Amino acid sequence: MSLSLYKPLGDNDEATRISAAKQLSSELAALLAGERDDKSKTNVEYALKRLTRGLASGRDFARPGFALVLTEFLTALQLGDNAAKWDISLSDLIAAVVKNTTSQGYTSGQEERDYWLGRLFGLQSLVQSNILFTDYETLEKYPEVLDLLFEVAQKKPWLMESSAWTIASSVLRWPAATASKAAEITYKRLAESGMAKTGEGVGIWLALQAHQPSATPPKDVWNKGSPLITPNLATLAKVLKESGSKDADGTKPKGSWSPKLGFVWDSVLNIYFSSDEAWKSICEGKHTVAEWAEFWRVVVDESLFSSSSSEERKFWGFLFFLKSLDRVSTPQDLSTMFSKNFMRCMINQLSDAERYLNKAAAKVSRALIVKAESTAWTVPVIFRLLATNNGTPNFDQLTKTKTVDKILCSADESGLVEVVKELGGIISNPLASSPDVKDSTKLVEVRRQWAADQILSIIRNGKIIKAESWLRKVVEIFTTFGYFDIVDNNKKPVDPISTTSQGMFRARLMSCLTHLISLKDVKEDEGQSETWPYMAIKTITELEEKKNSYKFAVEFDEEISEALEKATKTIEKLRKKRASSPTDIQLLSFELLYSLIILQVYNGESDALGVLEDLQSVQKKILKTNDKNSKKKAATEEGEIDMDPSEVLVDILLSFLSKPSILLKRLAQTVFTSFCDSITRAGLERCFEVLETKEGLDGQSQLFDNEDDEEEDDEIIDENDLDSDVEMLEGSDLDASDSDSNIEILSASDSDSNIEILSASDSDSDPDTLDQNEEARKLETALQTVLSAPAGSDSDSDLPMDDEAMLKLDAQLSNIFSKRKAAANKKSQKKQAKELIVTFKSKILELLEIFVKTSPSSPLSLEILLPCLTLAQSTRDHKLQEKALNTVRTFVHNSKREGLPRVEDVDRVWELLTFVHEEAEKGGAKARRAACSSASILLVKTLVAGDVERLERVAEVYAATMVRWVRDLKVGVDNSFFTDFVGWAGSVRGKLREKEEVEVEAKAEVEVGKKRKGKKGGRGSVVRGLIMKKRKRRLLR
Repeated sequence: MSLSLYKPLGDNDEATRISAAKQLSSELAALLAGERDDKSKTNVEYALKRLTRGLASGRDFARPGFALVLTEFLTALQLGDNAAKWDISLSDLIAAVVKNTTSQGYTSGQEERDYWLGRLFGLQSLVQSNILFTDYETLEKYPEVLDLLFEVAQKKPWLMESSAWTIASSVLRWPAATASKAAEITYKRLAESGMAKTGEGVGIWLALQAHQPSATPPKDVWNKGSPLITPNLATLAKVLKESGSKDADGTKPKGSWSPKLGFVWDSVLNIYFSSDEAWKSICEGKHTVAEWAEFWRVVVDESLFSSSSSEERKFWGFLFFLKSLDRVSTPQDLSTMFSKNFMRCMINQLSDAERYLNKAAAKVSRALIVKAESTAWTVPVIFRLLATNNGTPNFDQLTKTKTVDKILCSADESGLVEVVKELGGIISNPLASSPDVKDSTKLVEVRRQWAADQILSIIRNGKIIKAESWLRKVVEIFTTFGYFDIVDNNKKPVDPISTTSQGMFRARLMSCLTHLISLKDVKEDEGQSETWPYMAIKTITELEEKKNSYKFAVEFDEEISEALEKATKTIEKLRKKRASSPTDIQLLSFELLYSLIILQVYNGESDALGVLEDLQSVQKKILKTNDKNSKKKAATEEGEIDMDPSEVLVDILLSFLSKPSILLKRLAQTVFTSFCDSITRAGLERCFEVLETKEGLDGQSQLFDNEDDEEEDDEIIDENDLDSDVEMLEGSDLDASDSDSNIEILSASDSDSNIEILSASDSDSDPDTLDQNEEARKLETALQTVLSAPAGSDSDSDLPMDDEAMLKLDAQLSNIFSKRKAAANKKSQKKQAKELIVTFKSKILELLEIFVKTSPSSPLSLEILLPCLTLAQSTRDHKLQEKALNTVRTFVHNSKREGLPRVEDVDRVWELLTFVHEEAEKGGAKARRAACSSASILLVKTLVAGDVERLERVAEVYAATMVRWVRDLKVGVDNSFFTDFVGWAGSVRGKLREKEEVEVEAKAEVEVGKKRKGKKGGRGSVVRGLIMKKRKRRLLR
């Protein structure tokens, strides 16, 4: 036998240690199976002595290595007659373990610790090798080993858990022949040791009940022999909490605290949730264990999480919650765990990062999120428990986390239906979880707004599935509570819905439609799709008919009612047309327009009714059916509109864009996209007029009605009442971090990142800065004039002023500061007007960009170039300048991909080329000069594509510009303007000549084809002619 194998048993390297253990175990097994002689006897005795001594070694990994080999040695010793052959009795083995793990003389604290650990490992080897349970004779020594284990547990409380686990884990491996007797011995010794009413003792007790149910436990320890029956739960709670001194009922404290849960808690979870028949048998035994809800309430919530419980016990409670969360499989069991004391403790600990258990509570929060991600059915359950019952609607705010929001992200379709249903229940009965509140009025409003905001937050979240099943429910909730008073007692909310809440629900509906408008339409029962705004209108119409249950909360005069009825009939007609033409995007756009404008009328928008009338007239002109009667009717009503219908439609869209609403902005963009092919020059001119407007008070008065200015001073917008659909102007005093997440604030992200400042002189000559300096100078002069001594008086005189002089001076100062205040108000109005116009222009540019993307080959697309270049030069807003230039870049890029614009008026294209050159001569930033060059090249390509002969005139235009550039240093054109043209010319050099030859060849082929006879030859010449035309277009690109 190799003695060198003993040393590697304590090696730090696991592979080395295990390899040595395997080799030594094999050699010892072979030694025990071999013949006995003096040498082998000495080797066996040495092995037993060396292995038991190694258990008490202070080396890091000696104990596990020696204990492993000792266990294998004892297992091999009980094979056959090995024990008798080597004359080693069980008493000798126990004595060797005890002797070699007992300290001799004076020992230090560390040495004593090593000896006790060594004894525990030696006793574990005896139990795990099953040498004690082979027959009834060996079983007689089992009580002695139990007493030694209980001695270790009682003398060294920090080893109590390991000692108890040694016993509990061996129960499963007992041989059937001796298992029942071993269980009786274990019960008896456990009760005699006084550990039966400790956490570790309960763990052993439950293991015996699970794996040896036939054994009869002592009657004087636990009532009816089971710790988990309802009458014993109070005692069990004290035992598992391990608090206080030994009580009259026999509970005994451990004396030390461990940050890890004992194995008894796993045993409890096995009883309630394990699929193992052994553990399930405890629940089905003679004495039924308490329900999970009862166990949690008594043992966990009212014990570990009680207000008087220590932080250490609450920490155990959090650990047990985490273990239980992994095991629960039903909503009922999961709901039990969110008890009153637990929720109070978790919210308190999460709310302050300085609290002792903040990290433990945060771990619970993360575990809930992970559970929701892995198990979808838990999402509505966890949401309900956090937001209602023992939780609170503002859970995330109180805890400064995103727990609820992140949990909702993991919801599936059915889960979201349940969540929306739960939120609807909160709206209907907001005080269900707080029935004892005294001043409930304000709390009702707050909770209803929270529920509405939560629904809106779910819709906004891009990670959440947008399914019709729960979105339809959302629209129904907001529509019902926003526009109706519920009079049916069975459906009526517990607390009446105030007018303020109804307005809030209407606002949230519009905010929801902002996000839903871009989603796929809803499918009706008949198969026809309906838009989400139409669904809201349809819901209102259906509820209006149920007069016994719902009363419309908004009152209208006769004129508005007639207009709404007429508009509703028009929508139904449009839907009938959509049924026959489901892919007609214009019909869909009109349905959207009508639905949203009707909702605006319901919401009390002042100008919505006029827009509705204009829309009805436009719709008759743009949508013409093939029915003759419809044509005649349209002809008779044609005189109703003096303007081009496209112009009226654009006016309606511009009225939408002029309002700070993201919903109306998206609607305008959607409708404009669908009608791009129908937009006329007059319609585009309406957009260009806005771009040409001055950015100030003059421009504001030009674009908007003057009567609005009179109401401006009377309208004060409360920042807290801003709806999430509101689009904020840049520079608003409202902090973006405090505003709603759907508020749009124009920023640098709205345009490309490469923004270039116009010039250094622009900032130096900023009129706002000049106005400030001028105002300061005027104020200083006025004050000096008033406060200075009169002419001819002694400036050093200290004579006091009389009352008349003081009153006169006060009047003069008041006059000065009044003028100063008026000037400040004027300046503020100028700033707001500028921001309003800049925002409006930015939205117009977005429409124009949509036009050049959707219809780049339209003859009208070229008209967009000049207004954008002009705006980029005239505006002082750098973001707006970049947006205008980006529109030109987008047009140029799309023309390369989709093809050049069609030309209907060549003279107009020549005019545009001249105007673009004039704009280029004005100079400006480098980005603008580059955009002018790109626009010019696009016009050149368009002209030359129609006729190669136009190239000469194009060169003349460039030559004239170059002559002015050479003669006049003020001309802002740079070298690249001409090099770009030369570069393009070089790229098509030779190809244009080839094109002329292609045209000649094509004409010749056509003539030859005419002379040929037969269909085959005729078809061939036509095909070749089409190939030549395609080749011509390809050469020009």
